Amino acid sequence: MRPITAGRPVITAWSALSPWGEGAAAFREGLDTGWEAVTLVDSHHWPGTPVRAGIVPGVRMEYAGTRGVRSLDRLTRLTLLLSGLLLDELGGSTGTEPEDTGMVFATSGSAKSGLDFTTASYAEAKPFHVDPARFPSTAANCASSRSAIWYGLKGPNTTLTGGDAGGLLALAQAARLLGQGRAEVLLAGAGEEYSEDRVLLEDALHGGPGQAPPLAEGGALFLMETAEGAAARGRTPLAVLRGSRFRAYHRQRGGSAAGALLRCVTDLLGDTGTDAADIVLTVCSEPAGPLAEEEAAALAEVFARPGAEAGAPRRRIALRHRMGHGGSAASAFQTAAALGADGNGPLRAPVLVTSVEEGRVAAVLLGPPTD
Repeated sequence: MRPITAGRPVITAWSALSPWGEGAAAFREGLDTGWEAVTLVDSHHWPGTPVRAGIVPGVRMEYAGTRGVRSLDRLTRLTLLLSGLLLDELGGSTGTEPEDTGMVFATSGSAKSGLDFTTASYAEAKPFHVDPARFPSTAANCASSRSAIWYGLKGPNTTLTGGDAGGLLALAQAARLLGQGRAEVLLAGAGEEYSEDRVLLEDALHGGPGQAPPLAEGGALFLMETAEGAAARGRTPLAVLRGSRFRAYHRQRGGSAAGALLRCVTDLLGDTGTDAADIVLTVCSEPAGPLAEEEAAALAEVFARPGAEAGAPRRRIALRHRMGHGGSAASAFQTAAALGADGNGPLRAPVLVTSVEEGRVAAVLLGPPTD
């Protein structure tokens, strides 16, 4: 292991694969125009009853002439494409040795692959009469490990399953690995696939058929390295990761999302020496139902500065109603929005990204690279 370094973690490039299309440019265009990417998708479970969802349009899923591709599920193929989009931004190379480049990826895994494999084990003549080539897709780390193999990334490869905050957890874990000298460059982000199996599971979590919000697929990846490493490789940082905070809360013990998020953001600002008045943009998670009110209440208290006019306007972006609920990819999309809100250049002022779901909250603070 290399010595621990004090180098600041920075983001030097990013790309997205979203219901707005392929690449960072398509994401920025969808963000600028406010285009609602949620569409009607034909359902096999409920014939004649289309489901609203945010699907990656016209996605290229072909990898002709390569062995083992037939068995790849949609999540893995989307992640391969997403990784390729980011590497294309870099001219096909991260500028480091394969052993020094890794990946941190958050996802809930492919619900369809897991359920299909389980179904086959019951439906076939004997439980072991299943296609062994499809077994790897049932593991949550299939997408990231396949991507690392495909693109020759031989450094640390980590998969996180942390719910809606997955994208923010990936940034924090990447910063930790960089600080420990475990890697020089990391592809960090999150992704999900759309499937009717995922719709059924989300409906069950939300109280019944048709109760879950429209789901989205795709994801976003960010190239993370230290500021010193970026300078050595001739890359200009887009943002510095000032810090991140994560908290759990229990309603049966008197906890609330608003209280947990307020504590999370207050600690984050205090520990990083950031004045709330300096934050020009907040990218909130806009959770469904009363949680949205709790998120808004916590942020309102954070920005209720002494002497400020009550209800003073503050720029805020929310994505869920435009593209659907991205699951683990939701906060990765939010981070992409933070970086793409004002074009493709570096951040000019601090940006706060928050994530709220039942039982968990998170916050990440991005700052200009001149910090």
